[in-house]
Amino acid sequence: MAPLFPLTKRRGLRTLALLPLLAACGGGVESEPTPAPEPGTQESPVVLGANRYGVVTGGIYNSGAQPLSDTTSRNKFFCEPRQLNAKWIRMEAGWPGVSDTTYQQIIADAHANGIKVIVLYTNHPFCGDPNSGVARDTYINDYLNKVKSWTARVFNTTYNGWSTKADAIEVMNEPNLTAVCPDGSTRFVVEPNTFAWAVRRVKEWKLANGRTEHIISGAILNTYTNESFWPGLFNSGALINYKGNPPWDSFGIHPYNPWSYDWNCLNNGGGSACFGTYSSGYKYTLRTGLQTVASKLNTATGVTNTRLFVTEFGFQDRGWVDEPNNEVRNEAEVAEAMRISAESFGDSGVVDQALWYDYRNHTDGSGNFGLRNGWNGSTHYPSKWEPWHEFQKLARGLTARTGDNPDACWL
Repeated sequence: MAPLFPLTKRRGLRTLALLPLLAACGGGVESEPTPAPEPGTQESPVVLGANRYGVVTGGIYNSGAQPLSDTTSRNKFFCEPRQLNAKWIRMEAGWPGVSDTTYQQIIADAHANGIKVIVLYTNHPFCGDPNSGVARDTYINDYLNKVKSWTARVFNTTYNGWSTKADAIEVMNEPNLTAVCPDGSTRFVVEPNTFAWAVRRVKEWKLANGRTEHIISGAILNTYTNESFWPGLFNSGALINYKGNPPWDSFGIHPYNPWSYDWNCLNNGGGSACFGTYSSGYKYTLRTGLQTVASKLNTATGVTNTRLFVTEFGFQDRGWVDEPNNEVRNEAEVAEAMRISAESFGDSGVVDQALWYDYRNHTDGSGNFGLRNGWNGSTHYPSKWEPWHEFQKLARGLTARTGDNPDACWL
C-alpha cells in the first residue's frame, strides 16, 4: 500500500528540512556556518563507552532470505548481537505484513538474550491547522490510541516465559522532515508544537498507568538548530509550561550532519582528516551540535541534565561521495566514520546510547548503511568486515579489534 502522503525523502536518504540558508549554486541547502575554533581546543580521546550501543533492525521482520519471522533465522540473528555486545535493538510497530506473534517473538527472544528493545511508533503526517487546538488534539489522540492499542494487544504479555513489553517507546520519527499534504502544501511531517504535545501525552499516559517504558521523543534529523523546526519546539507550551518536567525521559536525535565533512577530501583519498578536528569540521559540528541541542532543551524545560538517545547514526559505502546522504567511499571509511562519531558522542557528554543504522543494506538498493551486505544467493548476508569489527570494538569497550569471525552465527 502506498503511503497516504509522500515524504520528501526515500528510505535511508538523509536530507535537511526547511533550512533558511541556500547554497550559492543550484539552490541546494547547507548547514549553518561552522563557528570559529575556540582557543586552545584540543583533540579529545573520550569515546562513548561499552554497553551503550545497539542496532536498528531496518524492517527485516518478514523480508529477505533470513527474516526475523523465521525461528531459525531469528535465533541466528540474536546470536550476533551477543557477539557484537549490542545492548539495544530498534524496531517499528505496524510494519506491513508483520504479525503480532512475530513482534512478540522478537521482543521475547531479545530479552532472553539480554537485549533491550525500542518500539518506534510512526504516524501519518499532520496536515491539519497547526493553530487549531481541536486539530492538534484529534491528531494526538489518534496517535495515543495507536500506542495504547499496540501495547495492550502485543507488547504487554509473555512469550516462552519472556516479557514482550517494550523497554522503550520512541514517539514518532524525524518529524522535521517534510511531506506534501492533500492541499498541495509542503509541511513538516509533524509541526513542532503538535509533536511536543504528542510526546507529553504519551509520557502522561505512561505515568498515569504505571508503565515502565522509557519514553524517547521521536528523533530529530541532524543537530543543526538553525532549522526552522527548532524554535517551535523550544517554545512549545509542552516544554516551557512544565518547568522541571520534560515530556520525555530521553530526547531522540539522528545526528547524521552530512554537510559538515569534506566530500572532495574523501574523494581524493584524504581519509580521517576529511572529518576535521574538535576545532572545526564534522567532529566539531557533531560534538557542539549535540551539546547545543541539550543546552537549549535544558533552558526550555528548566532542567540541567537533558540526555540524548541516538536512535540512529550511520554511514554508507558508496564508492564516491556526491550528495548529503552520509556517504563515504568504502567500508574502511565507514568504520573510521563510526569511530569518529563515537568519539564525538563521548566527548559531548550528553549522549547515553547510540544505535547504528542499520543491521543490513536495504534490499531495494536505496542505502548501504548496513553492517551486512546483500544476500549472497545461498547462505547468508555477508558482513562488512571493518565496520562490523569496529562496532564490536566500540560496543565491547576494546582498544583494538578482535579476530572474531563475523559470520560465525550464520554458517
